[in-house]
Amino acid sequence: MKALDRPVTSIGSFPRSNKQRGATLIVALVMLLLISLLAIGGMQGSVMQERMASNAHDGAMSFQASEAALRQGENDILNTLVTRQNAYNETLLASPWDWDGANPAASGTGNAGPDVSAQPVYHLARLADVCPIEPGQPCFERYLTTSRAQGGSNEAITVLQSTVLLPPE
Repeated sequence: MKALDRPVTSIGSFPRSNKQRGATLIVALVMLLLISLLAIGGMQGSVMQERMASNAHDGAMSFQASEAALRQGENDILNTLVTRQNAYNETLLASPWDWDGANPAASGTGNAGPDVSAQPVYHLARLADVCPIEPGQPCFERYLTTSRAQGGSNEAITVLQSTVLLPPE
């Protein structure tokens, strides 16, 4: 019998090359890194969407509270003589969007429930008389109602205005 110069290998096995050692490990680590980056990006997107939804909810609460105060102010000017007399001498707000609700003092306070950070306030002031074209007809008094409200936080602020036209007495 003749001796073999080569070592005997089993079927299906190939001689290993020194260059391929650890290549699978590196590919697996790169894939794991890519999947981790995708997961982090997805989490950041979810957090951003939650913040946007929270801000939208806060803004909606602020708007509803301001609208409630606006309706309260309109109701007061239409149905309360003392409120109308006080508003007759009140000066108009120079810049309603900058009004802090305290300077000048508010004419009244609305009720927006317990979910807002502060109850809404409103300011009433006389604008002018509106007279019909036909002579001899009585003039209407026109008042400006401005409301300011905060949402669930003091960062969401809404200022609304409406005009109230009082019928002649």
